[in-house]
Amino acid sequence: MTQAPSQGPVVQIKPQPNVYTILLIVAIIAMGVTIGVVLRNLMADPPVGYGLTFGELFQSLKDLPGK
Repeated sequence: MTQAPSQGPVVQIKPQPNVYTILLIVAIIAMGVTIGVVLRNLMADPPVGYGLTFGELFQSLKDLPGK
């Protein structure tokens, strides 16, 4: 009778913490760029954007003049 070689439990190796740090930094940069593009489009003058001021971004639609 032959025996199969015994293997211990498989140990999963986690990535280094540096990988998570880089992923977090990339996610923060991507979110910042996205917010910047959206704000630029909302605040640009009307054929390109909506022409809102920064204060108007946080007002209710009922309170906006002419809308």
